[in-house]
Amino acid sequence: MTRTVFITGAGRGVGRSTAEAFAEAGANLLLLDICRDVEGCPYPMATRVDLDETADRCRARGARVLAVAADVRSASEVDDAVARCHDDLGRVDVLVNNAGIVGPGGVAAHELDEHAWSVMIDIDLTGPWRCARAVLPDLVAKRSGAIVNVASTAGLVAFPHFANYVAAKHGLIGLTRALALDYAPYGIRVNAVAPTSIRDEPELASGMLRGVAGMLGVGADDYEVLSLPHHPLGSLVNAADVSGTIMWLASDAAAHITGAVIPVDAGFSIR
Repeated sequence: MTRTVFITGAGRGVGRSTAEAFAEAGANLLLLDICRDVEGCPYPMATRVDLDETADRCRARGARVLAVAADVRSASEVDDAVARCHDDLGRVDVLVNNAGIVGPGGVAAHELDEHAWSVMIDIDLTGPWRCARAVLPDLVAKRSGAIVNVASTAGLVAFPHFANYVAAKHGLIGLTRALALDYAPYGIRVNAVAPTSIRDEPELASGMLRGVAGMLGVGADDYEVLSLPHHPLGSLVNAADVSGTIMWLASDAAAHITGAVIPVDAGFSIR
């Protein structure tokens, strides 16, 4: 049976890599991205052109695709996207909560203003809850399904000058575990991946690494060089490392795994 997979933040980067991987595996796809910039975030978001490019690549692999510009901060926009999915593709089987931002940040906690705090929590923590709330009736009705949340090593350990991001991602891991407990009786599995910094890849139109480096006042190449000593394997990761782990967690190969948090971090979090 063909699965329907809902991926947020699908316009580029890990979202695009994950969408293409699911398309290759024969899934149908609801792809969502904001397609406009977020006030206060110091790097650009994916555009409608980016989202359409992801959709076209997935259609070329044989997938049926619904691409929707929507903001995970809006419950009505999320709910409308899922309702359209019901009409076009059927009920959702898998949710990948990938949409997220890293900035505004790069300063000590007392220098964050109310917007910098609230926008991070709203997108990176409350957004995944909104999307889960929208699809869980589908999964409960079928008594099966999977949710994979894209957290971060910032959900496992803390690092300076990004208190809002660290708090949001720690919260997302807590949400993952709570949902896993709540919905295990229905055969629904909820897990998370926790990537370290992910290299920007032109083929995926990604640019988050440059954004993080910019907030810290260094170039992207310098940021990677400075980061490598903190990674025992001596490398950052690529989007495919993350999307491959997402695919596994959503597959029958992980049928007895729920509430897990899988670091995809070249050893960053074990130091």
